Amino acid sequence: MTTQLKTVDGKAVADATIDFTGGYATVTVETVGDGTLSPGFHGLHIHEFGRCEPNSPAPNGGPTGDFASSGEHFQAEGNTGMPASGDLPPLLVRSDGAGKLVVTTDAFTEDQLKGPDGSSILLHQGADMPGATEGVDTRIACGVISPASAETSVSTSTSTSTVTTTVAPVPPATVTETTTPPTTSPSPTTTATTTVTETTPPTTTTVPTSPESPTPPAG
Repeated sequence: MTTQLKTVDGKAVADATIDFTGGYATVTVETVGDGTLSPGFHGLHIHEFGRCEPNSPAPNGGPTGDFASSGEHFQAEGNTGMPASGDLPPLLVRSDGAGKLVVTTDAFTEDQLKGPDGSSILLHQGADMPGATEGVDTRIACGVISPASAETSVSTSTSTSTVTTTVAPVPPATVTETTTPPTTSPSPTTTATTTVTETTPPTTTTVPTSPESPTPPAG
């Protein structure tokens, strides 16, 4: 995850990179440009909203100020104590305006920084170290790590519209029936010749024969 920290007028002052490996986050912040940052320690924190807006109101009703809309220091889910999850060591800037910080932490995960509210990283004018008071909460540069989703910054209004549809009755359709008598076509006449062969068994007739009368002897 990378971002560039810029002042209110859009001037880049530092590059920030967050790499996640083996359950740890390595945060690298290195100055760029021509020495815009004053020498000394500058407070460095990850904040709870992914916004970097000049002259903006604080999300919880606090005063308006530069980068105020980035909210308070980031707290990972389940962490309510101090230091906050987003608290990092201060960046030490040399007399020539150059500075670099590399720190490793397990206080947050990549998914947590990419949540619905997003996250940002900010540099402060002063060092939030024990005994430091001047410029501690003056935010001088900001970079969005993960932008806040639209739901966290835009109020959505829901309206209900009622649509009335008038349907005119459709008159019944007129159906005209025309009956056509069936057409009778002459059926072709077919003459079939049937040959019947009848076999009659032979009839045997027996005629009784009278016995022959004896011929009288000649006289």
